Amino acid sequence: MKNFDPKYNDIPKTEIHCHLEGAIRTQTIIDIAREYNLKLPSYDASELDKHVKVYEQLQDLQAVLEAFDIFQHSITSPAVFERIAWELFEDCAKQNIKLFEVRFSPDWAFHGHNVDWDACLDGLLRAKERAEKEFDMAIGIIAITSRGMGAESCVKTVDWAIRHKGHILAVDLADGELLYPAKDFVKPILRAKDAGLKVTIHTGEDTPASYVIDTIHNFQPDRIGHGIHSIEDMKAVELIKEKGVTLEVNPWSNYLTNSIPKIEAHPLKKLFDLGVRVTINSDDPEVLETNVNNEYRIAHEVLGMSMDDIALCNRFAFEASFIEAAAKQRIWDRYFKEPSNPN
Repeated sequence: MKNFDPKYNDIPKTEIHCHLEGAIRTQTIIDIAREYNLKLPSYDASELDKHVKVYEQLQDLQAVLEAFDIFQHSITSPAVFERIAWELFEDCAKQNIKLFEVRFSPDWAFHGHNVDWDACLDGLLRAKERAEKEFDMAIGIIAITSRGMGAESCVKTVDWAIRHKGHILAVDLADGELLYPAKDFVKPILRAKDAGLKVTIHTGEDTPASYVIDTIHNFQPDRIGHGIHSIEDMKAVELIKEKGVTLEVNPWSNYLTNSIPKIEAHPLKKLFDLGVRVTINSDDPEVLETNVNNEYRIAHEVLGMSMDDIALCNRFAFEASFIEAAAKQRIWDRYFKEPSNPN
């Protein structure tokens, strides 16, 4: 479903919800496996795609999360992590993404091969600096704490993020919300907020609107990852608007995880029309075989948003971005001043 139609590709874009672990090229997985003597189901890219990409709607979010096993096992060293990041930034540049935030879960991503967190961050920062110069982008970094890794992992990740808050802008609580109670993570997340980090929380992806309401009350997030089931309760919608929370929406991902029954039922436009500050993102572009261009196509051609609507979503992303104000403003002034051409 990747899309490079000039109608979408030529538009300067933002993306503020993209998981680095879900953005590893198939050929890169093969190269890493050969270098580090890792076992794969196939060393042919087209065959391996059948094991590492989700093409059809699966039973639920958990089934999609299980597709990440090979991706996780591929993160073998700081040099590999730097390569993965650089290639993601290259792929962003090919889509004309100019304001980009990337997130990753250090405990989840690095524990399989016991890779040093600080060394990996250094590699990511080198790739970031190079991409910002070469592609004229503004890039921000978010550290994820994965619910499935437990409360101790959350404390460890928050401590690490605070220690590196000169480079890490925010923390995100992700992973299956149904399986792990929020109460275990409230204290460390609020400590991150007190330390000056921004907060975004995965909620309302495959959970009802009540979870979104509880998340806002418990975590006071700046943004919410997904949040699409807030459409089921106007109390949730009004609370999101009242608190000025921006939603990081990922339409194709929500379809593939069976968070919505069919893509035509996605509530992106309904939320937008209700005045919710929604943004359009790819989530896990390699696992889900999508990109932001494809998400724009869905928003415009399937869900009926105008190109001006999509331009406003870019504005929402710019305003909600955690990237330092001067850096993102320079990019905005250079690439986003002119309105998109609606057609």
